[in-house]
Amino acid sequence: MDGDLLYEIARYSPRGDEEQLLERTQVLRRGETLWRRGAEGDEIRCPDKDVAALIGSDPTLGEVHPDQITRIQASRESLRDLSLVLSAPGGGELVDESRWSPMMWEQHIGQAASARERDVHRVLYVNGARWPVFSTSEGERFLPEDPKSWGTEPLLTPQWGELRFTETGSMTSGIDRTAIGLVTPGVIASTTHLDETEPQDVRLERRTDDPVVFVEWLLDGSLSTTFFETPRGEEMLAQLFVEASVGGHNGEAVPGSRLVEFDQENRDFGCYDSSEWTLDLALEPPVVSAVLDVLAGRGPRLAEIVEAARRPDSPAGLARRARLEQWERDRAAA
Repeated sequence: MDGDLLYEIARYSPRGDEEQLLERTQVLRRGETLWRRGAEGDEIRCPDKDVAALIGSDPTLGEVHPDQITRIQASRESLRDLSLVLSAPGGGELVDESRWSPMMWEQHIGQAASARERDVHRVLYVNGARWPVFSTSEGERFLPEDPKSWGTEPLLTPQWGELRFTETGSMTSGIDRTAIGLVTPGVIASTTHLDETEPQDVRLERRTDDPVVFVEWLLDGSLSTTFFETPRGEEMLAQLFVEASVGGHNGEAVPGSRLVEFDQENRDFGCYDSSEWTLDLALEPPVVSAVLDVLAGRGPRLAEIVEAARRPDSPAGLARRARLEQWERDRAAA
């Protein structure tokens, strides 16, 4: 009796003009039991009931070796935590080009070897998509690549949000940006770039409470902590979320001066007219509401910001309106 095919990993040699199969292993589910099937059809009953745990504990299922082409077909169940259980044993050995035919080299590595200094000779495809090795908070991990980035950053599907900052005045800078989203259905990733460099911080975590994780990314992430050492940064970024989510400025550059409530003499970096903050959101309305709830729970000042957004006629809302009117008068007079 056959079962549901949850996972298949096949390894190929790149020595010829075509991929030559070396080994293939499958994982099937029959009822509550997982079975491991080898290339010859031999089957072993597995003690693990969780497919991710099985992949992580079995080198035959979870290791991606150098100078091979590895192809994985994964069901949604297997894909969920896959990026946290695949491994690259042996570290970053040098590429041995002699093990590749010219055709296989050009097809699977090609420009990637010169485009980035990474473990490019570990070639992995998951459900047909390329997954390079990335340095992350969880060590060296395989993640789906964004094809537009030439393999320099992971693909977030969906991307929940992107935060960008640039200073256009006397301290003109490049664009600093950070993004958050899903790399697999069960793994959240955030990336941070400073001055438009390759990702300097890739953080992974298992998916738990999406609104809580989003707020932690926005207020406590590597981009916000780069610029702010006081609670004012939290206030600014919370106000930016309000501007993007319910204020009609999603994806638009907002001056830092619009986001603050304190006077000119006590401003931090990022709080001026020349400071441009942009938050590009792709969140459903229920998630936006849940994020506002989490923000309100972070303290009295953030609760005021959320109250002003939700109830414009409340004292907090009226105070915010007066502040914006004054801000507009000040800009007109400048």
